[in-house]
Amino acid sequence: MPHYVLSPPSSNRPLEASSLLSRISSSGSSGSTSSPHSSSPSQSQSQSTVPSPPAHPSPTPESDPSPRPVPIDCEPPESEEDDRPLTFAERVQDTMVENSMVINTFIAGGLAGATSRTVVSPLERLKIILQVQAIGPGTGVSGQAYGRIWPSLARMWKEEGFRGFMKGNGINVIRILPYSALQFTSYGGFKSLLGKWSGEETLSTPLRLAAGAGAGIVAVSATYPLDLVRARLSIATSNLAVRGAGGAGSGAVASAFTPEDAKLGILGMTKKVYRTEGGLRGLYRGCWATAVGVAPYVSLNFYIYESLRSIFLPTDTNGTSDAELAVRKLVCGGLAGAVSLLFTHPFDVVRRKLQVAGLSAVSPQYNGAVDCITKICKAEGFWKGMYRGLTPNIIKVAPSIAVSFYTFETVRDTLVRLQDVPEPDEI
Repeated sequence: MPHYVLSPPSSNRPLEASSLLSRISSSGSSGSTSSPHSSSPSQSQSQSTVPSPPAHPSPTPESDPSPRPVPIDCEPPESEEDDRPLTFAERVQDTMVENSMVINTFIAGGLAGATSRTVVSPLERLKIILQVQAIGPGTGVSGQAYGRIWPSLARMWKEEGFRGFMKGNGINVIRILPYSALQFTSYGGFKSLLGKWSGEETLSTPLRLAAGAGAGIVAVSATYPLDLVRARLSIATSNLAVRGAGGAGSGAVASAFTPEDAKLGILGMTKKVYRTEGGLRGLYRGCWATAVGVAPYVSLNFYIYESLRSIFLPTDTNGTSDAELAVRKLVCGGLAGAVSLLFTHPFDVVRRKLQVAGLSAVSPQYNGAVDCITKICKAEGFWKGMYRGLTPNIIKVAPSIAVSFYTFETVRDTLVRLQDVPEPDEI
């Protein structure tokens, strides 16, 4: 019986299995493998752990021609042009962009004033004539070339035509452009300052009134000489009948201006007042009384208009037509002007009296606002004297303020839309 001896397994089999495992683990390599007879198990194990090189080597940053993406949080390097100083034109442009709202308010305010005063120029001139013409008591001559509104306007048209309606309006527009622009701009500035000072997001009534008063004083102080010259030009050609040199009791009637005065323009009248009435003191005659009267008037104007606007204008204007919005704004402006005037008209009378006080033939001489009020009340009574010219003034002021506020908002909102910035909710 044959005897079989179990011999140990040959080493070739594990080498073949190890080589097979190495080939499986290194699939995707270049295909070169070690011979199973020339490699040991340790060598085969080391070959299985060494990664094979990729079939296509990845490009290096130096050799990659495609642009590399820039991280989002990285800023591009500053160019040398950013370090150069700004030119004057660039500085002006930057300033205008930063203060665009102030500039828009200034432009809109000036155009609003010019438009509103031109619309009511005939009534403005008639109001001044009625306020300053004198009454000669005991003479049988009232001294009034103008009386009721419509006959007076008809006479003005008959004697002077369209130029009579516009007499003094040129300087009025020149005066009202900076006056109205400063008034609207100052009002916004004072509201901003008072808001920061008080810490109130919405200003209280006293602070809003204070902002309006400050705006009125700033506007008056800057433009008063033009207002005085405008008043003189308005009555220079009106054939105003006044007291003559013989005094109030003589019954003599004279003309307030010479024919040469009627031909004077803005510059000529300014030179005459400066030369004959004490220089700047003559040009600022009655400024104190004007500021006292204008401050509450402007204050009430803004306050009443904003209050009525918040009531009459809908919060959501999408379903409201432009025509209806325009009518509502005009009504708010007209009511604001009429109500404000009832409280401040006496100050306007005193202002006009003091502005023509240098003309002895037109108005008595006054030593100041208090003396003017005393003499008016003594000669004519409070209601008749201090509210003289109220009716034409209300007829003039109501549409004037209505047109002013409406034009201001329209122009300002148009400028804002052109610049693509949010529209303000209030004045």
